Amino acid sequence: MRRGIFPWIGREYWAVGPYLNQSGDGVAQTDRIRQFEREILVHLDDLYRAASRLTGNATDAEDLVQETCVRAFRCLNQLRFPGAAKAWVFSILRSIFLRDIEQRRCPPVTLEDVEGLMLTRSGALRDPSANCPPLEYVRRQEIRDAVRQLPVPYREAIVLAYIVGFSYREVGQILGLPIGTVMSRLFRGRQLLRDRLCESGSQSQAAQ
Repeated sequence: MRRGIFPWIGREYWAVGPYLNQSGDGVAQTDRIRQFEREILVHLDDLYRAASRLTGNATDAEDLVQETCVRAFRCLNQLRFPGAAKAWVFSILRSIFLRDIEQRRCPPVTLEDVEGLMLTRSGALRDPSANCPPLEYVRRQEIRDAVRQLPVPYREAIVLAYIVGFSYREVGQILGLPIGTVMSRLFRGRQLLRDRLCESGSQSQAAQ
């Protein structure tokens, strides 16, 4: 757990302090904190890893995770099924991330900005770039940079499925999409990643 990066994770809970005072008696406060630790804070590293890939900036990632945790603590009573806590808190993180993009007035990225691709289940399993090197053989930093350059709809799907490790069904729940659309975005996202990595490799070879 990233206590060094997030000093508010610990006994003081200064980030969620205002809400502790509103949670009732001491027993209720203690139960709320324990539930928060048990169901939300256990996912802190995954939240930070996803936030880092989405924002591309350590400071923004820390702010995003902190605000996510504060909102999760405030709305903890809305979590009906503990088994769904991870998907629930990632839905909060995504909502805050998209809101921040809108507030910064970044040009909106829609699926129409990138050529769409309708997929069948068999198509989702085909390698779209057989001539390009497999992702696992490319330097990790190149992959991170390529992920950060993806349009948001594909970036968030790639991050949730391949970096955090959610299933297609869980990614669909977080993004509010049917599984077929999730598969389509993942396929197209991987295709865009491979194109960027192939281009990067070609540029590196030309420079040598």
